Amino acid sequence: MSQDRPPTESEPPSEPPGEWAGAATESFAGFAERMTGAEPLHASLDGGVATLTLNRPHRRNSLDLALSQRLLRGLMCAGDDPEVRTVVITGNGGAFCAGDDVGSVRRWRRGDRGDTPFDPITSDAHYLRVCEAILHLPKPVIAGLAGAAAGAGAEIACAADFRLADTRAAIGSCLAQVGHIGNVVLMSRLTGPARATEIYLTGRMVSGTEAVRLGLFDQLCEPEAFDGELASLAARFAALPTASVGLFKELRERSWGQPAEYGLRLQDAYHLKTHATVADAREGVAAFAEKRPPHFSGR
Repeated sequence: MSQDRPPTESEPPSEPPGEWAGAATESFAGFAERMTGAEPLHASLDGGVATLTLNRPHRRNSLDLALSQRLLRGLMCAGDDPEVRTVVITGNGGAFCAGDDVGSVRRWRRGDRGDTPFDPITSDAHYLRVCEAILHLPKPVIAGLAGAAAGAGAEIACAADFRLADTRAAIGSCLAQVGHIGNVVLMSRLTGPARATEIYLTGRMVSGTEAVRLGLFDQLCEPEAFDGELASLAARFAALPTASVGLFKELRERSWGQPAEYGLRLQDAYHLKTHATVADAREGVAAFAEKRPPHFSGR
């Protein structure tokens, strides 16, 4: 399909690079069984909610090779598993994620390519793959922040579809202070480029009602209510028509930054695709006509 004209009803959108490809080799439940004890990532599945908990509290849940690889694998398993209806990412020990592990980064700079959160051949940071997986994962992804998210941790939070934070949480860049760049693309999508630039230059952490006002947090709650609010929100999202949510996310990524005419034509093509392929779309219309609550299967 030519890139200079929008798709039509008779010409469905082509599949873009990076769209969810189904790369997992095990169920999420099988993956979760192994993610216990001393593992740097804990995982559980309950009522269609897949929870991925970063478990390096002694390093403020910063990303080393083991954690970043397991997080990416968990996301791939969750995306492929029809038993998963929504995904929650959170952290143990009072932090969400402090970014890439500084010790791992220092080893990488000394030439160690075997135990760092970067691809040994291309040097791509693993957190980029994690963010891409979140953006393209065909289910709602919630970031639950009960503490700080900085650097790569802020990127992961910004990639999520919804950010629930308690009043102790904060999010920011902190990268200018160590001579690095980042938190440009995803944070700018939430705050706009001018505010993202200010956050980068000052190195400040944004919290509370300001973070909500800027779009960095979607909902704020008191610490004692956090677990209950997170569980309630995840259950609510798990009851949504998951296949439609997946198509919405796919359309969002394909239409971002495109001319309005192209985006609207693409949106209409996806609307027609929903009618043709999503069982829950038929259930939703039937429930509305029959004046009853819909019962979505996720398909």
